[in-house]
Amino acid sequence: MQKRNFNEALKQRELREREENARRAGENEMTLDDAARVKVLSPGMLVFKRFIRNKLAILGSAILIVMFLFAFLGPYFYRYGQTEVFNKYKLLNVNYANAEERSEHTVYPVEELGISTNTKNMLNSIILDMEESGAMQQLYRDEEANMDVVVQKQGENVYTMSVGDAKEVGTYSLENIGKFNTKFGKVAFVGENLGNAFNDAVKTAINAKAKQFDFNGGTYLVQPGANDKEYIILGAGAGAMQYKGAGMGDAFAALVGENVLNEVDSFEYEGGLYTITAAKDGAYTVAGVENLKTAFVSSTYVFDAVTPGTEFSNEFKTSALLAIYDGGEFTFDGKTYTVVNSEEEQSVYDENGEQYAAISTFVVRRYNGEDSLDLAFKAKVREVVTEMEAQNLSSSTFTYSIPQLDEEGMPVLDENDEAVLVESELTVNDKVTTFVVVCEQYTYMLNRFDGPTEEHPFGTDGDGMDILARMMAGGRVSLLVGFVVVILEIILGVIMGGLAGYFGGWVDNLIMRMVDIFYCIPSMPILIILGAMLDALRLEPYVRLMYLMAVLGFLGWASIARLVRGQILSLREQDFMVATEATGLPVGRRIFRHLIPNVMPQLIVTATMGLGSVILTESTLSFLGLGVKHPMATWGTMINSVATSAQAMTEYTYIWIPVGCLICLTVIAFNFVGDGLRDAFDPKMKR
Repeated sequence: MQKRNFNEALKQRELREREENARRAGENEMTLDDAARVKVLSPGMLVFKRFIRNKLAILGSAILIVMFLFAFLGPYFYRYGQTEVFNKYKLLNVNYANAEERSEHTVYPVEELGISTNTKNMLNSIILDMEESGAMQQLYRDEEANMDVVVQKQGENVYTMSVGDAKEVGTYSLENIGKFNTKFGKVAFVGENLGNAFNDAVKTAINAKAKQFDFNGGTYLVQPGANDKEYIILGAGAGAMQYKGAGMGDAFAALVGENVLNEVDSFEYEGGLYTITAAKDGAYTVAGVENLKTAFVSSTYVFDAVTPGTEFSNEFKTSALLAIYDGGEFTFDGKTYTVVNSEEEQSVYDENGEQYAAISTFVVRRYNGEDSLDLAFKAKVREVVTEMEAQNLSSSTFTYSIPQLDEEGMPVLDENDEAVLVESELTVNDKVTTFVVVCEQYTYMLNRFDGPTEEHPFGTDGDGMDILARMMAGGRVSLLVGFVVVILEIILGVIMGGLAGYFGGWVDNLIMRMVDIFYCIPSMPILIILGAMLDALRLEPYVRLMYLMAVLGFLGWASIARLVRGQILSLREQDFMVATEATGLPVGRRIFRHLIPNVMPQLIVTATMGLGSVILTESTLSFLGLGVKHPMATWGTMINSVATSAQAMTEYTYIWIPVGCLICLTVIAFNFVGDGLRDAFDPKMKR
């Protein structure tokens, strides 16, 4: 019934419009009888006819059609994808090599002897202590492995860590004064009672955890006893050395006594290494370390191959390092090599007498770490660096023939497939901790921020991706977000507004208070918090997009609900709704079959005009880094990629201006179409 009334009203309105148009055009006046003979258009055709009369609406529709074709069909015909990365070769001043005097030792394993990892890691620290003290060897206690290890200096820049067998030499004994028990606080003297003053001196030393103290001009030692409450007090006078085998003389005994007094647990004597360990009742066990087996070799030397690209194994390096100060020859992989170590030369020669490798502490490598430079180049760099240090220069240049590269960054080969050398000027710069060699070469690099070209009509961005391809993909995402969010808003708004408008009463009050709450919610702060949460969760870009659309739709339904409620309140009292109630139609059928269809024109207009607002919101969030994340493209993220500074915005206008124009055109087009639909559905609004 309502549809019939609506159709009759449209017919009468069409007749009046035709009569008015004829009168204004100066045509023959159309009487009511003439108008009655005019064919009346259907409501849909009438709306369409009014819509196409609106030039701005037609313009907006054309723009939207172009945008949809650009975003949804364009990627299928364009040759590049949105995440495709492009590179290029460019002639640049590049870091060709670096050079430095190596001071840190590298540890090479020789044999597994049970030394703990912590002790191995302490090797460089022990070496530093030995270099400061000038010691040739040092004993270190590996508590974790319960063994003593020996670190020896084999020669300049070469050290070893070894494990040996301890052979007891004898026992060194001092005068036993007595035992001090902390429970009773007194010394139980073995011989003469030295009095309370001595007792107090012992107590003070033990409380201070001192291992020796002075009393009345004499020095006394404190040695741990059988338990943690008992200490043995010793006189630090001349001790007695009792040898287990052959005696080693008074000088050795005196050296043992001196080390006991100075709390030294290891010492050297006539090339041998000896240890001192507290035993009991004033005795110390003296042992010699024998049968040393090398576990690690540590050195600052590096090996430079005569043939660039040759790699040396750790076994070869350790064999060569051990041979430097031990005869100069070693065998590796069935071949005999000779090490020459002199002021003029440090090299390894093979069994044919040809130089196989050079040994040096001066390291020259390609800047990327590759050892592909020839020995002559390394020698030249060292010569230049030596001159720079002598003259206190921060930069120096030299010429040298290096491989020529083509425009693709590959070596140019001659007819014999050998690299063509070209004389180039190289600059050595002092970077405090290292020297960097710079030269001009073709470099394979990301095609970042390249301006518009024939291959890339809108250029490339900071990640080397084609801007036009990302504009298409970004338009697809932005339009998708707009439609999905608006559909979610309409679904929620129609349901809530339909229930509120039809039932009224407490249902209406409840839903409208919910609408008021949603109107009061600060959407932007919530979206900012949500963006931070999604950043912390590190979600996939597509999953993040789903969350973004769901939240935007959930926050925007309130205005749709209020519109639907107002329309239904005015429609539910009309005759056709009374008829539906009289015929006993279910409530759901009354709302969604008879009421909601009559609200659809207003919903279509509202949704169309709201699409532009949603696209702006999404673009704003993406611009702020809270929306869709890289590598997925949206128009907002594309502008964000060059919004790091005012200089970047000025320099990369070819990126953000086209994207900004697309956003503006799309939003304006949706507004034009919305205005056109509003005027077509309700011409009175226009008048």
